[in-house]
Amino acid sequence: MSTEWVDVPCADWHQSCADAVSQGFSYLDVLTGIDRGDAIEVVAVLCNPVDWSTRSLRTRVPVSNREGNAVLDSITDLFPAASWHERETAEMFGVSFTGLADSRPLLRRELLGAPPLLKSVVLAARVAKEWPGGAEPSAPADGRKAGNPSKRRQRPPGVPADWWEQP
Repeated sequence: MSTEWVDVPCADWHQSCADAVSQGFSYLDVLTGIDRGDAIEVVAVLCNPVDWSTRSLRTRVPVSNREGNAVLDSITDLFPAASWHERETAEMFGVSFTGLADSRPLLRRELLGAPPLLKSVVLAARVAKEWPGGAEPSAPADGRKAGNPSKRRQRPPGVPADWWEQP
């Protein structure tokens, strides 16, 4: 079983999915997003239940700012199950799906701040809790503290140096 990858322009997203349905790919396996920095790549994996072949459609949705705000046509009229996938992708990556009837959040109670799965988002929990960092060179192998451990606080991975400026 092989997967055919098809790159689709944003404007042709809905039509390309409709064409795939007319060719027998009537089962939506997954729809998700991938942050590529300048765009959110939306991927839909479609299956043909007759011969179990799969087709993966992907499109790059341009991001207008740090909060996401990318826009793409909904495919819920073709695949009713796409509603859940599109709601999750909207909540986690900031992609707005035009034509999506139910846009309530699934995982986050309040949609405050930037979508959490964008690369530009710093996880505040990494900054708020002290990061232990790597093992100190002078620390014993059994995990006990050495006589004079370093007091230097290390920054968590992925957190810019100037992000947490305390007054």
